[in-house]
Parts: sequence; C-alpha cells; structure tokens
Amino acid sequence: MYNDPKKNQFQNKAKEALFHQRLADLRSKNAQFPWSAGGELPEFEIPKEESKLLANREVEGPGVTEAELERRALLDLTSLSSSFNQFYKRLNYEIQRARRYKRPLSIILVGIDDLERIGMKSSTESKNAVVEGVAKMLLGSIRDVDVPGRCREDCFGVILPETPVSGAEVAAERIRTKMEQFAVQQQWQATLVITVSVGAASYPDDGDVVEELFASCVEALMVTMQRGGNAVNFAGRL
Repeated sequence: MYNDPKKNQFQNKAKEALFHQRLADLRSKNAQFPWSAGGELPEFEIPKEESKLLANREVEGPGVTEAELERRALLDLTSLSSSFNQFYKRLNYEIQRARRYKRPLSIILVGIDDLERIGMKSSTESKNAVVEGVAKMLLGSIRDVDVPGRCREDCFGVILPETPVSGAEVAAERIRTKMEQFAVQQQWQATLVITVSVGAASYPDDGDVVEELFASCVEALMVTMQRGGNAVNFAGRL
C-alpha cells in the first residue's frame, strides 16, 4: 500500500493540534489563568521534539482520556533526566523568537523549600509526593502557551512567552501563594506544609542570550532561598 508522506504529516499535525486543544481545555476548567496572552501570538512552528509536552504525538488520538493527558503531562514535568535539557533548549528557542518579533519574554524558577530536609526527616515517598504535588500545582497555574520543565531535583522552571515583567509578577506571586495551600499527608506522621521560593527574570533587561537570562533567574532564586524562602525576587531588584 502506498504511503503518502504529505497525508501522514497532515494527520500528525492534526493529532498534535487536538492534543494541545484538549490539554488547554482541561486546564481552563479551573478558570485559574491570572492573565491573558495579550492578543494573537506571531505565527511560528515549534519542532515536535522541542514541544512543551514530551509525549509521543504519533500515538495520540481522540480516545485518550483527560486523566491520561494529565498523567503524561505530569510524567514529563517530573522526569528529571530529560526535562532540563529540553527546557533549556526551548528557552533558547523562545529568546530567539522574542528577539525576532520584538516581543517580551520572562522566566521564573520555583524552588521547593527544604526538600532535602523533608527527605531526611520523613521518607522518600513523602519527598516524591511533594515533588509531584508541586508539579500538579504548576500545571494548574499556567497558561497553555507557557512552558514548564524540571531544572533540578528541587526546582521547576516556567517560560512565559509574550510576558513582560508585570505579567511575570502576577504569575510568580500566584504560584507562591497557591503553594501555601498545599500540604502532604504522611502516613502515621504529621502533615507536611510546603512553601516555595521563586526567582524571576525578563528578556532583554536581565539577559538577551539564554546563558545570561537563565543565570540571572538562578541568582534571583538563590537570593530568595538565602533570605528564608516563601518569597519572590526579580533579577533586576536584588
């Protein structure tokens, strides 16, 4: 049987569009998006291997349940081995796009306060539950155009396309305050109350290349942690 490459490409793009739409619909049920995208985004294509979710679009289809979509999104976000490399490459891609279209871009890093201590005093299961809980909180707090990723064991990042400092302020503070409502119930032990430290930086003021922008955001996060955590700091205001 003749295999039409153009037909297959069209079908794969249709599946990918459906996947993104269903994921966006799933998130929007909570009506928790604190800001809009600020108008139409410039037209551009994102290479499949650098797309926000690392699930295999070739096998996606209308039969995939909402629970499975959420499970795959969470699995991608908590996969430390591959998430950071993809996240860093995507940040570089978004900086290039922001430069080309002269559009704003921000990045935030969310560090889990005292995760190492939690693992030492509680258990590995509790530690994993904290990481998974923070990941779920992030997925439920960002727009469908934002790009989350796991940067290290105790830290997640979110790329905010089309977002100036003012939008990043709303995003960062919303995540921090929402996290204060999150707790992990341990079996036979006290409930763990979780807080996060947040660092933020914006292109181009805090860096116009990926190395500078990411380093500025890391510095802001480290300052937040050193000052006791459960707060937000911006690179340009340290």
